[in-house]
Amino acid sequence: MGSIFGKPKHPPPAKVTEHDKAVLGLKLQRDKMRQAYRRYEKNLTKEKEMAKELLKQGRKDRALLMLKRKRYQESIMDRLAKQMDNVDTMVSELETAQLNKDVLEKLKQGNEALQLINQTFSIEDAEKIMEDTREAAEYQEELSNILAGQLSSVDIAEVEEELEALQREQGVLLPDVPSHELPEAERIAAKKEKQRQRERVALEA
Repeated sequence: MGSIFGKPKHPPPAKVTEHDKAVLGLKLQRDKMRQAYRRYEKNLTKEKEMAKELLKQGRKDRALLMLKRKRYQESIMDRLAKQMDNVDTMVSELETAQLNKDVLEKLKQGNEALQLINQTFSIEDAEKIMEDTREAAEYQEELSNILAGQLSSVDIAEVEEELEALQREQGVLLPDVPSHELPEAERIAAKKEKQRQRERVALEA
């Protein structure tokens, strides 16, 4: 039982490519820069409040130093913002390049499959198929003409005689034609039966 109902096999993990590593590294670096940016952002608010408090205390020099420090951190934040934009751009370009590569590979596979299909039939094979189709259509048209009554009366009489001969060989004979006048309904039914016999003969021909 254990060998039959064992644990389902999991598919092998996807192979990590150099492209995947590059994208992952850039995203991790971007996340670190975002964290640093948020820290500097909090410090700006804190240092501005400290500068206000120092001015109230009359410590102008210390307040000026605090504002200079705040300005320096703002410049760092500007550089971080530009770097994050560059990283985002690079990630987008890498992902787009990978997408284009995947599309090209699928197009290549599709082209190879199309060529393989085209190799299955040569031009000669296609021409033969078209010729066979044309001959089949001509045969069907000829058969339709026969069914439409294109045979002469002599041909029809000979076909009926051939049918009767075959029926005699097989022990199947048509009923004799009555000598007396049939009622209208029976006469119509007999006429239809004879017409069906003619159609069968035409089909078998």
